[in-house]
Amino acid sequence: MSKGFAVVDLETTGLFPTKHDRIVEVGIVLMSPGGEIESRHETLVNPMRDMGPQHIHGITAAAAARAPIFERIAPRIAELLDDRVPVAHNASFDSRFLGYQMAEAGLSVAEPDRWFCTMRMSEHWSGYRRLAECCLAAGVELLDAHSAGGDAYATAELLHAYMRAVSDRQYWAAWLASTSPHGPYSVDASVPWVPRSNTFEPEPSFVSQLVGSLTTSSIGSHLNVDYLALLDRVMLDRVVSISEGSALLDLAATLGLTPDDVRLAHRAYFDGLVTAAWADHIVTADEAIDIREVGEILGIDTDSVAGAISRAPATDALVLSSGFHLSPGDIVVLTGEMSKPRDAWAQVLTGMGLVVKDNVVKKTKLLVAADPDSMSGKAKQARDYGVTIVNETGLEKLIHG
Repeated sequence: MSKGFAVVDLETTGLFPTKHDRIVEVGIVLMSPGGEIESRHETLVNPMRDMGPQHIHGITAAAAARAPIFERIAPRIAELLDDRVPVAHNASFDSRFLGYQMAEAGLSVAEPDRWFCTMRMSEHWSGYRRLAECCLAAGVELLDAHSAGGDAYATAELLHAYMRAVSDRQYWAAWLASTSPHGPYSVDASVPWVPRSNTFEPEPSFVSQLVGSLTTSSIGSHLNVDYLALLDRVMLDRVVSISEGSALLDLAATLGLTPDDVRLAHRAYFDGLVTAAWADHIVTADEAIDIREVGEILGIDTDSVAGAISRAPATDALVLSSGFHLSPGDIVVLTGEMSKPRDAWAQVLTGMGLVVKDNVVKKTKLLVAADPDSMSGKAKQARDYGVTIVNETGLEKLIHG
C-alpha cells in the first residue's frame, strides 16, 4: 500500500535546468494516504552558480553557501518521495526540474504525468492558477510565500482541502495505487539539511571574527597602508562579502597586524569618511546614513558615530581618498540578475568609455555582481585573479562619486 503523498516545492535560479539553472531550495511535506500532514522537510541548496532572481526567492549567496550541494541530498529526496504520490502546484515545472537534477545525481523521480497537480485541480475547482489565489479561495493560509517550505506546506493543506471536497474515494485510491517502492537509498546521515530559517541566525560581524583570530603577541604595523588599500576596495559597495572578509583576515594575519592595529585602520577609514562629509560644513541625510552604515560595518562605537554626524571634527583627520577608480578603457564584467537590466548598465558603462565584456580576464578592472557573494563562474574567476567585486550600489558610487 502506498505511503501517501509527498508535496514538493522548489525555488530555482531560473526556469531552464538544461540551460544551467539550478535548484536553490527544496521543500517536501509528507502526507498520509488520508491527507493528514505527517512531516515537513526543507533545505537550501548550494547551486554553485549565481542565485538568479533573488528579488523573488529572497535567498542570498552567503546563505546558499552554507547549504549542501544537490547531489549530496538527492538520495534523501528519493527516499522521501519513495512509494508516495508526488504532488506540486504546477507539477509540470517541479517534476521536470527535479527530474533533471535527480538524473544528474544518478537517481530518478516519477515521470511528470504521474505527479498530482493542485494547480490543474484548482483551475476546475476555483478557476484560479496562482497558489496565493487558490489558497485564498480554499480558505488555506499561505505563510512564507516563495519559500519552498512555506509553499509546499500551503500546497499540502490545499490538497487536503480538495480531498475533503472530492468525495470520490476511488479517485484518490487510483492515485495511491500508482506508486511503488524503489528503495532503499544510500542516504548519508551526516549531510545536514539547512532550512532557510537557520540562515537568519545572526553571525558574528566580520570585525569580531577578524580581531578574534589575530594574536596580540605579534608585532603590529599600526596604520598599515596595504590593509587600508584592501579595506578601501572592500568598502566600495558598503558590503563585506564572505570572500572579502576572508581576504582581510588573511592579509591582516600575513602582515602581523594585531587587533588594535585593525581597529586603528578601521577608525582611520571612518574618520576620513567623516572629514570628507564635513568638507562643505554640513552632513546631508544621505551622508549621515552612509556614516552610520560604515560605522556599523567597521565596528565603530555608537557614541562615536553619533558624534561624527552631529558635529564637525575638532581637527582634520586624514582623508583617505579612494585609490580605486574607473578610467576609459577599463574592462568591466556584469553577473547575476540586477535591478537594472544588464543591457542598460552596459549602455551606461560604454558611454563612459569603459569596455564591457562577457567573461572575466586577468585585465578585468571590475566585476559587478547582483550579490557580492555570487558563486557564478565569473565571480570565482574574479576572485582567482584578484579582481574587485562590487554590487550595483558600489557601481553607482564609482560612477557618480
